[in-house]
Amino acid sequence: MIPSSTPLVSQLTHTETPTPPHCIFFMLRRYIAPLSIASGARGIVGVAPVLHFAAAEPKVPKDEQIKKNTAIALYLIKKFKGPVPAPYTRRHTQTFEQVEKEVEALVGGAEKMRRKVNDDQPMDKVTLIERCLRHGVWSYLKDEGKFNFAQMEKWLVYTPADESRLISLRRDAELKEKYAAFKKKRQESGTTGISTPAFEWKAEYAASNDREVVVEKRMRYDALAINTTDRDEAAVDAVLEQYRRPKQQQRLDALVDMLESFKPVIAREAIMQRLTIKHLEGQLGVWRYLDWNPEVRDRAELETDNYCQQWWMEFEEKRLAQVRLRSKNEVKDVMEKSQAAIAAASSSTTKSVAKGGSEQAARDKLMQEILRLQSRIGKKDDDEAAAPKKEEKGHGHH
Repeated sequence: MIPSSTPLVSQLTHTETPTPPHCIFFMLRRYIAPLSIASGARGIVGVAPVLHFAAAEPKVPKDEQIKKNTAIALYLIKKFKGPVPAPYTRRHTQTFEQVEKEVEALVGGAEKMRRKVNDDQPMDKVTLIERCLRHGVWSYLKDEGKFNFAQMEKWLVYTPADESRLISLRRDAELKEKYAAFKKKRQESGTTGISTPAFEWKAEYAASNDREVVVEKRMRYDALAINTTDRDEAAVDAVLEQYRRPKQQQRLDALVDMLESFKPVIAREAIMQRLTIKHLEGQLGVWRYLDWNPEVRDRAELETDNYCQQWWMEFEEKRLAQVRLRSKNEVKDVMEKSQAAIAAASSSTTKSVAKGGSEQAARDKLMQEILRLQSRIGKKDDDEAAAPKKEEKGHGHH
């Protein structure tokens, strides 16, 4: 055994015969290990301490960060919407404000002058014309970002798919309004940067077995605080306008064409309503009133063609059976079939694209699932909000 009073090197070298290297290694290990344990030195076993140094300055200037965020936003828009549509040259010169004012002048007061019908009864001509024109007007306003959800629900919603899309649109609009109010409040208070939540880091360290997890969390929030999520909103709106404007111009031309086609029918209905009022007030005789009434004139011609008055009813029913207007529920069934056909065509297109790229197909499937869950959550929230009102109403009634 090596005496503790003798230096280690001299004890290893003062030998008559040279010591092999592996013997020196084992002797060192026997000598150093007790000293390390006795002095409390830390070994290689265990986790080394991880220190956190808060980052105070961003690695990239703010202007560069904004450009990067804008480029990412534009890339996602083009990736999601596809190629930019070709520009559309308008055939008419009327603006939307002029068309909207004309539509309101033509059908605005028509609801007061016609009888009330339910969704199972066939629509009359003025009701059908108003529904077509209002549908075009509110579709244009919806794409422009001008929302009146009560009117949109009345004129645009027919099927459950329409209802789910409206719920999702309402939720997005509410979130945008809240975000705009939040940004305005921060600007008024002079707050800049991103507000990170307050953490009790001592409690976080105590609750975690590995401090590296907490340090990583602090580094992430530090990076979020010193960087910015702002982007060039004008550039984003300009790209979105390139996608929206051709469709809106085409829709506006279609609305003008539809309005011009409906004007003679609306004028005829207005004339007949005025003649009916004058006849009921006694200002117009029955024979003159019948002469002005096209439907009565067609019936008289039909009787004359059949040479006998007792036969006209059967032939008139056969003639009018082909021109009966649909009810709202019938229109709903037609639209459900059309939407199902469009969904089937899009799914077949997605499958063909999936053969070439599975990532796009997986992304489309994920987006459809997210939209379905959002519509279900929105529907549930609306039902829960409407339930207390019904209970209060029923309680007051009893």
